[in-house]
Amino acid sequence: MMAVSLATTVHDPIGRFTEAIQRMAEGLRTTFPVMAFNVSDATRPEVLEALQPLGGRIMVHAAGESIIGKARRDSLALAGSELPALYSDFDHLLRWLEFGADDLERVLAAAPEIDCLIVGRTADAMAIGPRRLQETEAIVNHTFALLTGDFWDLMFAIRRVSSEAIKLILKEGQVDTLANDVEWPLLLRRAGLTLGYAESDALFYRTVEEFGDNEDTGDGDPLQWVRRIEFAAAHATAMRPFLSEPARQN
Repeated sequence: MMAVSLATTVHDPIGRFTEAIQRMAEGLRTTFPVMAFNVSDATRPEVLEALQPLGGRIMVHAAGESIIGKARRDSLALAGSELPALYSDFDHLLRWLEFGADDLERVLAAAPEIDCLIVGRTADAMAIGPRRLQETEAIVNHTFALLTGDFWDLMFAIRRVSSEAIKLILKEGQVDTLANDVEWPLLLRRAGLTLGYAESDALFYRTVEEFGDNEDTGDGDPLQWVRRIEFAAAHATAMRPFLSEPARQN
């Protein structure tokens, strides 16, 4: 398996990640020779303390949904471009490593020639996810497919990117919200870099507040629906500058 660094953002104002980090510490060290953690300043101190023995690079950013994309770029910069990097929101990665370590290794090793490997959920994995994600993310994925010819699960924020892709994202990335989910692949595609796609059954969604819980309960909360609709709208805005570019199958 080729060496891949980890770039991740960490936001846990409740402290639920602490035990999972301790359980997954050896797996993290074994899987990633370089780890870069961009931790929000709202994260509980015990989470930061659990990260420090991992030996990774750590920086702190101001918490806020409006700067998630910038925090993700900064985590790539912290990891450096000497190695390809896996970007993943940290809660997704912890679950993936715990419930699908073999699958994580498969994806890290897949198609090493690809500059950007987008990792999404299988149809089965998506089907058991929250309804608010299924309905709003389908619109984003459909629009991206019309734009590019590629129907991919885009909004799970896991990307394996080459050294060249990292440099281009850091140079040209401008979307500071989580709509970098669509901006990064569209930037790389426009530059002529290669994109690919992999799916996993081991990926599933929880809010930070429900990290470690057996099921998601947010579908009955109107605020959670409003937030997902707003996220979809942000992705639409991020795709608009690329509308004049022809669809092309990667």
